[in-house]
Amino acid sequence: MKGILIGGGVGPMAGVELHSKIINNTKTDGSDQDHLDIVHLSFSSLINDRTRFLLEGDTANPGDIMADLVISASGVFDIPGSGAVAAVPCNTFHAEKIFSLFSDKINKSGKNIKIVNMIEETVSYLKSHFPENSKIALMSTTGTRNTGLYSDYLSSAGFTLVEVEEEEQENLHNIIYNNNWGIKAKSPVTHEAKEKALYYASKLIHKGACCIILGCTEFPLALTSPDIEGIPLVDPVYILARALIREASPEKLL
Repeated sequence: MKGILIGGGVGPMAGVELHSKIINNTKTDGSDQDHLDIVHLSFSSLINDRTRFLLEGDTANPGDIMADLVISASGVFDIPGSGAVAAVPCNTFHAEKIFSLFSDKINKSGKNIKIVNMIEETVSYLKSHFPENSKIALMSTTGTRNTGLYSDYLSSAGFTLVEVEEEEQENLHNIIYNNNWGIKAKSPVTHEAKEKALYYASKLIHKGACCIILGCTEFPLALTSPDIEGIPLVDPVYILARALIREASPEKLL
């Protein structure tokens, strides 16, 4: 059985949600001791904003310090034959420019750490639940959208990507980043953030989407129902939680 390393703090509630979903999807004998061992790192002050790095490039690569944190924390699991599985619950973090540095540094560290890619796991889930050529909608930050992160994966899987109109992207992005009422700024999520998230989800549904990827790990904090108008919401954090359990101890996956 491997331990689990959560590279959190990006934003902080996304790490908390991932930790919670791991617990909720773990099969145990009912005791505390039968849960998986988890180290949850949350050093928000050290990890630069992913979207700002990608769009403006005037900050250090967030993948660098996150890799250092994960490598350092992995020492907890240095029991022979054990090791760890690690993941970062942030969609934008998985942009090639960030995630490649993160994974390369860990792979070269010599530590027994398996990295789980949240985007790959999400697309694998979609392939098992929806037919090829389906229209898959995406709600994301501007950083995720502009890097083509999901569009590349979905296109390779034979799906058609649906997004809000380009002129509406800033308003969608603002649901996460607004300093007064955005999801990063206020906890619990404000009524305004919830209403705006629901508005754009409905617009995507009316474009013919068969599901909506909540492509920022903070959107599920605002859109808590499993579906809208009968169209399922796909939560990459939930998918990632189950993937981490599968890799750490598959027999404990509910």
